[in-house]
Amino acid sequence: MGRMNRTNFLKRATGAALALAFSTSLLACHRQAVANNAQDSVPWNIKVVSGQEPGEPLIVSGTIYSPDGKQPLPGITLYVYQTDATGRYTTSGGDNRGTRIHGVMRTNAEGRYEFRTIKPGSYPNSRNPAHIHAYVSGPGYPEYWIDEYLFADDPFIKDEDKQKAGSEGKFSHIISLTRGSDGILRAVRDIKIERCTKNCTGRS
Repeated sequence: MGRMNRTNFLKRATGAALALAFSTSLLACHRQAVANNAQDSVPWNIKVVSGQEPGEPLIVSGTIYSPDGKQPLPGITLYVYQTDATGRYTTSGGDNRGTRIHGVMRTNAEGRYEFRTIKPGSYPNSRNPAHIHAYVSGPGYPEYWIDEYLFADDPFIKDEDKQKAGSEGKFSHIISLTRGSDGILRAVRDIKIERCTKNCTGRS
């Protein structure tokens, strides 16, 4: 009788352990699914400002490529922030990530991104060229700052920036603006990601 009780106890204990392991596995899968959904919820094209934001409307788009400059990379996060049309930031506690005009996007299956903003102003009483700050990150690609978006028609662009842009070819950080029939300024900047920890020539 005692032997049967021990046998039943072991069976029940084993069953409880398996049930707990299964439940834990389901919870882990759920958490991973939530994380994946959260990641997938970041769009590839965004509006950084509302239609009421003072300044010239500007749409910037492009493709982010692997370090070899050939393979478009999906799932790369691009964060941008900038001044308003008067050249001023509005931050919370000095944190650049909390600048009023900012946005985050994640490249689509073709490696594309797009954001709608306004053309930023140069800092007041300075000779700094107007610019948009940005950094990138993704699976296998640790976060790092990329060269600021500069505008080809800006009279304050430094010679060293022009020289660097000339060596970047189609990945130049100095972008040319065109105005469409709708009056909106547009520019294209392709980005070649440079820092990676794995699979540096293909998809992340």
